[in-house]
Amino acid sequence: MDGKQKKKRKLKSYEVVDAQQDGGFPVKEKKKRKKEATVNESASVEQEVKKQQSVPTLSIAVAASVIDNVQSAELATLVAGQIARTAAIFNVDEVVVIDEAPGPAGRVGKGAAFLARVLQFMETPQYLRKALCPMHRDLRLAGQLPPLDAPHHMRAAEWRPFREGIVVRSAHGAGSLLDIGLDKVAFVAEALKPGVRVTLEMGEQPRPHRIEGGPLGRGVDALAGSIVLPSDPRAKSGTYWGYTVRIASGLSAVFSGCPYQDGYDLKIGTSERGSVQSAAELQLPPRQHCIITFGGPLGLEECLKRDPGKTVSDVVELFDMWVNTCPDQGSRTIRTEEALLISLAYFQPALQSALKQVKQ
Repeated sequence: MDGKQKKKRKLKSYEVVDAQQDGGFPVKEKKKRKKEATVNESASVEQEVKKQQSVPTLSIAVAASVIDNVQSAELATLVAGQIARTAAIFNVDEVVVIDEAPGPAGRVGKGAAFLARVLQFMETPQYLRKALCPMHRDLRLAGQLPPLDAPHHMRAAEWRPFREGIVVRSAHGAGSLLDIGLDKVAFVAEALKPGVRVTLEMGEQPRPHRIEGGPLGRGVDALAGSIVLPSDPRAKSGTYWGYTVRIASGLSAVFSGCPYQDGYDLKIGTSERGSVQSAAELQLPPRQHCIITFGGPLGLEECLKRDPGKTVSDVVELFDMWVNTCPDQGSRTIRTEEALLISLAYFQPALQSALKQVKQ
């Protein structure tokens, strides 16, 4: 399977297991229908990819050494929580963890695994955590962190047109039931793989759906929903819907592993040795997929030194912009979690202006 096919598969938000049924057709008819189904599915995936690519996104990349540099598990959890909160505050769509110290045989380093695990835990709605975030020593203190309180982290009495859910029961030809954090489950017509997290469109008002009998249960009161892409809440209603987490095995993998078909069209590096410009004067070109990259205690230069797949000798060559977002600092050092907050606030006016140009 080539890289393009893998990317398409990754972007699919759910798995329809109804397609695995033969349907009782003769062998030749089965093959023909299977071929037609494959063509139709490929066209559907293409449409999903294009739709997802059309939504402007903001990504950040953070060096995992920000975790390796702390003195205790309590501080490491706090730092990871601060990064998660900052990502949510500034509507970040993707957080890339740069693994600067991978283990033997390409295994993910401890710092990168810790940061990614806490970030995923924080992004997951509370009512889904028990099912999606199994107990782990890295998450021992994560429950004490301030919640993201993002729009997709809904309360039991809150209603929105979209909601996150997890498949709890499914049956061929009968559909699926999903836990959506309410006193009633959601129903969708597709049979989905149990345990999968999906984004549902529930409508402006609840739509009751009663299941009288069958493999999904008898006398089940549910709410009707439909499966949508995770990007649909933002594309259709402008509602921020959390971030995804990806681990990159080195600085160069941040860009080579980009999930967007045409890559990041605006790459920004932050450094105390970068160019200085006031936020009011800063102008950014129209962009579709922007990424802002942050180094660890020793900066992005050290990230490049440790990168096994580096293709350049000067880290500045990897970026379209190389910026110092906090000149004249009073402290000798700015911690990465502090730099995130400062830098995203610094870029916010220019990013919003560039976004308006894209929409025009």
